[in-house]
Amino acid sequence: MTNACGALPTILVLVSIFANMALARGATNTFREWKRPVMTWVPAYAVAQCKARLTESFGGRGMKDALTHLGLQFWKPTKNGGLVIAGRTNEVNDAAITELRDWARTNGVRVLLCVYNHVQSWDWTLARAGFAEHPDKFIDALSTEVDRLQLDGVDVDLEGNGSFDADKETFVAFIRQLSARLHQKGRQQHLTVDTFSCEWHAPNQTWWKDLLPHVDALTTMGYEQIGANAPEWRSYAFQKAAADEHASKLMIGLPSGRNDWRGNGVMEHLQWLRNDGQVGVAFWDAQVRAEAWRKPEVWQVLVKIREGK
Repeated sequence: MTNACGALPTILVLVSIFANMALARGATNTFREWKRPVMTWVPAYAVAQCKARLTESFGGRGMKDALTHLGLQFWKPTKNGGLVIAGRTNEVNDAAITELRDWARTNGVRVLLCVYNHVQSWDWTLARAGFAEHPDKFIDALSTEVDRLQLDGVDVDLEGNGSFDADKETFVAFIRQLSARLHQKGRQQHLTVDTFSCEWHAPNQTWWKDLLPHVDALTTMGYEQIGANAPEWRSYAFQKAAADEHASKLMIGLPSGRNDWRGNGVMEHLQWLRNDGQVGVAFWDAQVRAEAWRKPEVWQVLVKIREGK
């Protein structure tokens, strides 16, 4: 009798702990419904500026109304397949990440661990150390950090300036394996990947056919190089066609630091995307430095794009 009664408080404590853990994880899985993805990023060098923009209202609408995903570009791979915080200032720490996560959770936005490989330049050798040389360890590191901080998935922003098509198969295999880990039953975590809109760097448009089935969304990093009425491969229509049956996962990359590009203003580009009715939007970055981006009509359209209206 004594042993049985003595065990009861322990059992109750364990039940309470597991219940709280379930509630904490469940809270991150209550998200606003959306038809098309709308994403932006917080870079490690502009945390304070981005936090201010996230809470700003532009005529009654803002980031909290428009976003479906928020990438925290705070992590880099290590040479042995690990993961390190990449902040250049003391703005990047667990407390800052938790604050951004909680803002996103409150507003039904998925917040993603964004891993990138920029040191002095985009270091493809460093990227390969993760996805090619130590993929299992790298995936474990990403997954463990996502779980530790109760984030909602991973955004892979590993870039190479040059021709690296020889690495395509290995990169796709890594994305496929990471996708399987994040999409395991009960996890409900998202995977997004950032790619070039052209075919001259890595990962690029010619890789999309193999990447798109395994991701929840894919950014085409054209920014000011592509546009609604740009010629040939630079056009939004060409980008959409390249995504083919997975066009609804495509997020056209827009430069939030520019009032206009490729001969059109931000509203003209956004109206094309809204009228298209299928592709989503990703804008770099959450500082939204250009004045034209801080107009109420921009956020009204972004909300409609998210809602599929």
